[in-house]
Amino acid sequence: MKGVTKEWALTLAFCVLTLLALGLSLTWVNIERVDMAYELKRLQTEIDAQEALISKLEVERNTLLTPERLRVLATQYGLTQARPGQIRRLSLAGDEMPSPVLKAAPPAPEKPKKEASKDGSAQEKKAKKKKKPETVAGDTGKDHKKAL
Repeated sequence: MKGVTKEWALTLAFCVLTLLALGLSLTWVNIERVDMAYELKRLQTEIDAQEALISKLEVERNTLLTPERLRVLATQYGLTQARPGQIRRLSLAGDEMPSPVLKAAPPAPEKPKKEASKDGSAQEKKAKKKKKPETVAGDTGKDHKKAL
């Protein structure tokens, strides 16, 4: 065995340089991966914050647009339903177009007030107790049925 030949030394140097380049490349790729993971986490946090804000704004919008609230605001500002002829439609050329006929909205039905009388409720309870199911003739007693 003669020692290290020039060919063998060049091959060894090439392998060491290749391994060094691969090691540096892997380190660089790992650093980029970590940076991207931090960026992804930041973006995900930002998306979550935006989604939470959207949810809150949708709730607020729905609250502001409830028909009852709009009805109260309309009465506060003296707004009423448009009468026939009050609404005018214009075409793009500026000509007046016929307006669709608007039907007047029916007034909201009032809720009936319940009368709370102790005598009435006591009478109802007595009437319920008096009603007993009648059995059909020939019934053995196993199946109780009301006679209609």
